[in-house]
Amino acid sequence: MATNGSLAEAVELANAAVARGSHQATWRERANVELEKIVALFSSRELPDLCTKALISAPEKPSSKWSLGNQLLMLLAGTSDARGFRQWNEVGRWVARDKKAIWILGPVRKKVKQEPVQGDPDGNDVKEILVGFKAIPVFRLEDTAGQELPVYQPRSPPPLTEVAEKFGMKVQYARLGPEMYGATDHTTKTIILASEDWDVFFHELGHATHRSFEPKSGHGQEPEAETVAQLVAATLARLYGRPADSFSWSYIALYAQSNNPQRVGRLCMRVLDKTKKVLDLIYTPN
Repeated sequence: MATNGSLAEAVELANAAVARGSHQATWRERANVELEKIVALFSSRELPDLCTKALISAPEKPSSKWSLGNQLLMLLAGTSDARGFRQWNEVGRWVARDKKAIWILGPVRKKVKQEPVQGDPDGNDVKEILVGFKAIPVFRLEDTAGQELPVYQPRSPPPLTEVAEKFGMKVQYARLGPEMYGATDHTTKTIILASEDWDVFFHELGHATHRSFEPKSGHGQEPEAETVAQLVAATLARLYGRPADSFSWSYIALYAQSNNPQRVGRLCMRVLDKTKKVLDLIYTPN
């Protein structure tokens, strides 16, 4: 594993390479310089916490109000929009014959009487408690037909969308759950963006590119894969003049399970070679 001293030396050598090439420096050299700078920065000090992004005001859909667990069930079923029979009918669409439902979980609540609070005669002596969950059938957008739904068009589309297409991924915008800015569905080959911030797209592009040579090993988010994607996002954000260092620090620190710069730096160093490979593939011609 590289030390902070060797990392600083790598940054210095990379800077020298770019200086020698001036404006003719290759994209690979520029990307490596910025990546090394980011890892050195993350290894040296804690950055201000900045974990919020502007969400798009796309047309609301029922799933926008679902729990994170139900949103993930929907995405795992290969869709970014799922609704019940009546909800589809309300927007002029109908479920195609012989299509099967996917199932989400809805809370089951029960009203129970509670002992009145002494000295509070007007207090409510009935409260609602959660007693379990029930399965609710919903249907994917892809299993319906009818009127076209409104499609969100970004004001400033991010660069490199053609790279996503190179890897067979389509890019679309939709509201996701609270604090979910983007998602990549490798089954349907779809990148879903809930924010116009370019680094959100760069993060999902990092995932798509990474998975082209290292398939996902299981369900859920993997710390090293998330770190690769966010280092790619931070590097591309710098190259395109929209730095996202603070957000990236907070995101990677979450997966390092520590705000200690040394632990964050060690996680970054473990995936440095993979991150360089992803950046290389993003700018490699077909």
